[in-house]
Amino acid sequence: MPQMIFGQILGFAATAATILSYQANTQRRLMIWQCLATVFTCISYLLLGADSGFILNIVCLVRNVSFAILKPGSTPMKVAAPILSLAMIVFGIFSWQGPVSLLIMLGLAINTIFLSLGKPQVLRYSILLTCSMILTYNVAVFSLGGILNEGFAIVSSAIGILRYRKKDEKLG
Repeated sequence: MPQMIFGQILGFAATAATILSYQANTQRRLMIWQCLATVFTCISYLLLGADSGFILNIVCLVRNVSFAILKPGSTPMKVAAPILSLAMIVFGIFSWQGPVSLLIMLGLAINTIFLSLGKPQVLRYSILLTCSMILTYNVAVFSLGGILNEGFAIVSSAIGILRYRKKDEKLG
């Protein structure tokens, strides 16, 4: 029981780190905060017995470190993204917990591709899909912090889509 409680607490800590990442003013700082959030998420999933989430977030940690170093939209980034997405699929198969694993596996793999493009508005649209998939996984594994985190990401992305679409309309 203490393991489950500590896992939930770390899930909320991951959410807090994710929220702080959205306040970062550079891609590098954003990715550093995302790395911290991912470490908390990994441990949270491990303690909650969510094997696919645990293993795939280790791959996400490698992705976040790589993307903190690489320039968004660059050739190395474009090469790394499909390799990391494929790694998510492979590790997702090895950590298979049933059909629910498809949600986090595909959600994170797709998110990796869109994150690598360096196009914030396109990423926001993709987050509506990918975070919905990961939200459903979090419901299945009963990760309260994960549910909050993905819900926050969906709402934040929707606001960003509307906010920046209105700016684009004013310019046109």
